[in-house]
Amino acid sequence: MSVTHIASRALGLVVECLEALRRVISWFEEARRSPRSVTVTEVARRIASPRSHGGSAEAGRRAHNVWGDPFDACSRAEHWTPLPLAYRLEGVWIYGVADLVRFVNGVPLEVVELKYYENPDRYSIAQVRIYAWLTARCFACRPRAYLVLGWDGRRYGHRLEVEYTPEEVEGEVKSVLRRLEGLNKA
Repeated sequence: MSVTHIASRALGLVVECLEALRRVISWFEEARRSPRSVTVTEVARRIASPRSHGGSAEAGRRAHNVWGDPFDACSRAEHWTPLPLAYRLEGVWIYGVADLVRFVNGVPLEVVELKYYENPDRYSIAQVRIYAWLTARCFACRPRAYLVLGWDGRRYGHRLEVEYTPEEVEGEVKSVLRRLEGLNKA
C-alpha cells in the first residue's frame, strides 16, 4: 500500500467523521426546537423511575463538569468528549447529551455516564443504554456502555459495563413513545 493511498484513506476517515458529527449536531439542534421531541432523561424516567441517592443537584452538577469539543474526535487517534445526540424514531426526536463518548480513529467505541453515587440503579442503567443506542443509531456503530460510579469530578469508585442490544433498547423507547402519545390524546 502506498503512502499516498494511506494518506487518502486517513483523510477520507476524517471527512466521514466530520460529516457524521455535523449531521448529529444538526439533528440535536432540530430536536431541541421540535415540539415532537423527548429527552433521554424523560425516556429513562419512564422506563425506570429514578430514586434519590441522598445527594444534591449541586453534587450531580459538580460530577458533570466535563468539557470537550466533539470535532476533535475526527483529528485525534483517541478522544473523549461529551456528545449531543438525537435520533428521530416514529416521528419523535429522542435527544440528550451523553457525558462522555470515547472515539478511536473517529469512531465512537464507548459511551460513559458519570454518577456521583456508588450504586447503580435501574434509571442510570436505562439512561446509559439509551445513550449507547443513540450513538449506535447516529454513527452506525455498536459502542460499549459504561456507568462510572462514585465520580467526584476527578476520580471514581468503579466502572460498570452495561449490556444492551440496540433492538431491545429501541423496543423500550418505542414503548415509552406509545405511552406518551396515549397521554397526549387523553
